[in-house]
Amino acid sequence: MAIFGIFTYSAGRSPLDDYDDPDGAPPPQKGCASIVLTLLAAFIGIVLIFKIYPRPAAPPNNYPPPYRGAPTTWRQEMPSRRNALTITPHPTTPRDDRVPLRYWVGTSLPPGLLTTRAREANARTFTPSPTPTPSPTPTPSPTPASPARSVTILVDDFRPQPYPDEAVYHLNRLDGERRAANDGSVLTWGRGVVTTIAAGVSWGGGWMSLNHPLHEALPLDFSAILPPQILPAYQGRITGLTAVVVGGTPGKRFRLELKDRGDLRWSNEVTLTGGRQIVSFDLPALQEINELLWVLDDIAPGDYVVLESLSFTATTPITDTATAAFVWSYGMLLNNWDPTTGLVRDKAKDASGEFDAIQDTGALAAATAQAAQLGVISRADAIRIVRKISDALLLDLPRYHGLWPHFVNVSDEGEIVIAPGVEWSSVDTAIAALALLDAQSGLGLDTKGTEQMLRAIDWDDLLTPNGISHGYAYSGDRFPYSWDVFGSESWLVDLAYASATGEVAPMSYPVPPTANGSGFIDEMAWLFAPPPAVDVWGSDWAAYRPDAADAQISYYPAHYPASCFSQLGLFGLSAGEIPAPSPTFQGSVYQAFGVGGRFAAANDGVDVLGAPVVMPHDAALIASLRPDAAITMWAWLIDNGYFTPLNNVESLSFPANAVCDTAAPVWNHMKGSWNLALQTLGWGRYLAQREGQAPILWQAAEENAFLRSGHRLLAISKE
Repeated sequence: MAIFGIFTYSAGRSPLDDYDDPDGAPPPQKGCASIVLTLLAAFIGIVLIFKIYPRPAAPPNNYPPPYRGAPTTWRQEMPSRRNALTITPHPTTPRDDRVPLRYWVGTSLPPGLLTTRAREANARTFTPSPTPTPSPTPTPSPTPASPARSVTILVDDFRPQPYPDEAVYHLNRLDGERRAANDGSVLTWGRGVVTTIAAGVSWGGGWMSLNHPLHEALPLDFSAILPPQILPAYQGRITGLTAVVVGGTPGKRFRLELKDRGDLRWSNEVTLTGGRQIVSFDLPALQEINELLWVLDDIAPGDYVVLESLSFTATTPITDTATAAFVWSYGMLLNNWDPTTGLVRDKAKDASGEFDAIQDTGALAAATAQAAQLGVISRADAIRIVRKISDALLLDLPRYHGLWPHFVNVSDEGEIVIAPGVEWSSVDTAIAALALLDAQSGLGLDTKGTEQMLRAIDWDDLLTPNGISHGYAYSGDRFPYSWDVFGSESWLVDLAYASATGEVAPMSYPVPPTANGSGFIDEMAWLFAPPPAVDVWGSDWAAYRPDAADAQISYYPAHYPASCFSQLGLFGLSAGEIPAPSPTFQGSVYQAFGVGGRFAAANDGVDVLGAPVVMPHDAALIASLRPDAAITMWAWLIDNGYFTPLNNVESLSFPANAVCDTAAPVWNHMKGSWNLALQTLGWGRYLAQREGQAPILWQAAEENAFLRSGHRLLAISKE
């Protein structure tokens, strides 16, 4: 009666509305007494309902901590995402489809009951179902508690110049290919523009791949631009396309096209004015796209268009700088992984199997364990990735004296062989194996195969009076050089040796400084293992690490106080490719930049390039030590469009005497897997510590007996 009264009166009706006298007499008139009685019945009914159906108490929270698979039905504070909250039906409460019922956080109403409050709050109506079925247990998905932000993803600005010994630079800013769209198109690549001229055809233009070399036909999902393993809460979506035209034949039709492996998915066009035009289009919801074309239609010989840039507009839910740095770096690293072979290509511009990197492959396993700890991917996906990497490294790779090659090729038949001219590397083997072991241990997987692989290395042959040899040349000859200088590379090799043999290797120069003051040598080992206060050789890492971080941060203010880097808070001297390789450059494109060390003076780029340089991955490596400085630098990169979900910054410089504005830097966009791994692992460690969690990769040093034994040998001083 009470519920009936609620429904009928709230809808402006009473039981008398349906009165139909068989003799045709008019219905009785509704009076105040009827209305009062109806309301009184509703009130009594509601009171009785809440007496019969008290609010259920929240169950005890017996779930593991957040990021370990905890359901989010009951309200939890997600420690790394303020106000992150997922509202889902309670997994044990059957969904009654007979009533439009909204589930509230922490409670659910009994089946069949609809109160006025629930009805007014209701946002959706379920389709009736004759047999109520329990709702599936929800998959946790931590949600960044922030509104979507818009980012500009640069496809190309046509500024990079050819490498030495190359006639044309074939890559766009996404590390995809670029070339003429047909034989009748002549492309002239300038400094900041590309000119398309038609010659003897009815149409002409240019073409670009958006994700790796075109022949691999690997598309980009415009509705979820990061790899599919990354959870929806962190995904971005491409919503617009812009071309900046600086000139062209007036009256000609200029068209932009998006294709998926040759099939047209979208196009739109404008008429050229002959001057500068910003051609911008909103995009519909698109899925897989791997080609972008610009086209001149109905042309005569000599018709042309000059482009200054091509870019996408995208939205992302991530606004926290450190989270963006980790998620986007991890996304680019994971995108370089081939799930068929289990290996990681050295660079995004390489085809899979063309030049795959072993240390990068192991580092991806470690970064994947971090991503699972932080709730960026599911634990199930993390396990699948790490298991595939484990099979590739332990079962498929060739070995020589127990060592893996630094780089490999994969044949069309799937055979993995050492790349021509490449070494069998002790340090890259140690990095890959220890990173894999960390990931396996952190995810609760079997580590015995990795431990056995490390024990099977021919350590007796590698051991020299000065330290562990660098390995073997492609020819098979052992290198005369050893890991004998203070630094995290030597420490990681010695950790592998100590864990496998129970012995401590000699080291000729066991105390600071490092060989050249390169940033990654200071911090790399502590991505995979906790740093000791003082190690077995007497090195005081507790004092050295913050001092080394401060030396990086203060280098430009101390040496170039008027430089743009000093004014903007940008820093980092570490190893990588120079910002602007060109045909006129004399020297190695790869440089071990550093603040100076035992055997080398500072290399800041001035002597080599004529201008100072920064390597952003160094800031990521010291984020746990100096978070404010690291976040300031990466916020600048993100805010000014250099680092995005699809753009990376390998290195950056301001030309001599340049104005310190956002358009001035010269930058290398290479998505090199090793430096992507370093910045991913550095930010991942910081995020875990920021949330009060022990970094998952450090846990193996305590939980895995094999690694614990070696770590304790090295991490305890003899004094």
